[in-house]
Amino acid sequence: MNLPPIAVALVCWVLVVSGGLVGMWIGPRLPERQRGSDTQAAVAVSMAMVSTLTAMVLGLLLSVSNSSFRSNQEQVMSTSSDLIRMDHLFRLYGQEAETARDFLHQYAISMKQDLFPDGGHPSNVENEATLDLMAKAEGAAATLAPDTATQRWLQPRILEVADTIVQEHFALVKQNLDDIPMSLIALLILWLVLLFAGHGLFAPRHLTSVLVLLISSGAASGALFLMLELDTPNSGFVQLSAAPLQHAIDVMERHPITK
Repeated sequence: MNLPPIAVALVCWVLVVSGGLVGMWIGPRLPERQRGSDTQAAVAVSMAMVSTLTAMVLGLLLSVSNSSFRSNQEQVMSTSSDLIRMDHLFRLYGQEAETARDFLHQYAISMKQDLFPDGGHPSNVENEATLDLMAKAEGAAATLAPDTATQRWLQPRILEVADTIVQEHFALVKQNLDDIPMSLIALLILWLVLLFAGHGLFAPRHLTSVLVLLISSGAASGALFLMLELDTPNSGFVQLSAAPLQHAIDVMERHPITK
């Protein structure tokens, strides 16, 4: 989605409030026979159905967005843990693995910059230069020539962790591409407009009704805003934490690389 979540939420709020106000404006102008209790009951039943549908879809999308956000954060934490583990295995291997360690360290720094860029720039999880650094670290590990039993034991485990990190990297790329369709957002907003317009038809015309309309429509728009924020975890007000990756980099830098 190209529009930021706050813009979508504000547009939703304006449209929903406008729908409610239009309903309040149209209501008194309806013919008397169309404002009876039977008509109000029919409108109430119809709006109850729309309300139920909207609540179900909005709740489902909030749940999906929250699950996606948590999955992204777990991927970042898993990657950070595997980076520390791989660096530890390189150090156990010995001096011959220092070049590979250097590539791994560069990968961790570049990955953090891609996911959490400075200056409010958009994230770039698909940065090929970053993945190339991981490929160089993996290639350097694969070309190691173990001399001791310990080194022969360590090399396949290093390659196994490297493969896991690559898989986690592509998992982050995949989740970054999974956006909520804009058509579904538009449908939700349309349902909300219809819902508030229907309620506005027979709502009392005074300040309290207008204030309740503003607050309730703001709450609905806020739920939409939260859903979109969770679905874009690398930007906005609700973001992934960079602490796990920074911790991995700090752990690596406690043991200077010597070549």
